[in-house]
Amino acid sequence: MLTAFLLIFVGVNLAKAEGQYFQGRLIQGPYKTKIVDGGELSVLETGDKDFPLSLVLDVVDIDGEKARQLVDKYDVAGSNPKIESIFTYPVKGKPNILVLVSWELTSRGIGTYGTLYQVFGYDKGADNKLSVNKLIEFDKMLSGIEGYQEGNPQSFRYKNAAEIKAYIQKFIN
Repeated sequence: MLTAFLLIFVGVNLAKAEGQYFQGRLIQGPYKTKIVDGGELSVLETGDKDFPLSLVLDVVDIDGEKARQLVDKYDVAGSNPKIESIFTYPVKGKPNILVLVSWELTSRGIGTYGTLYQVFGYDKGADNKLSVNKLIEFDKMLSGIEGYQEGNPQSFRYKNAAEIKAYIQKFIN
């Protein structure tokens, strides 16, 4: 009985904690997506100091009711995150939403500065929701620095949709 109570309590608190990422100032979107039936994607400025941006999916059902899903939230990594690009592209034959996020780095004392880039991918799950695409998440080539890391020059090649699509086509698909 106590275990069941704790699970319900933790679940309610997690839902409350995630709720702050469902609202905020609209930064980008809404963008209609055919990946999720009746879906629109938006990027929100959450006001949270640790995760200042979130990607949400609004789904309108047959009755016109709108439900919002938290797709992802983007943390501070040297600076606040910036959404560079949002686009769709198939990964292994399955439609995906791809998001290019960047952060400005300024740790000149250790010789690290420039821009950090990370590509995030999301595909449709069985429940008509978006979930993280692990192939994109764990691909080390889809994250990198344009600038200097510990004094050594770094170059990140995949800074726009065309370059990301070409990489996926050649190395993942």
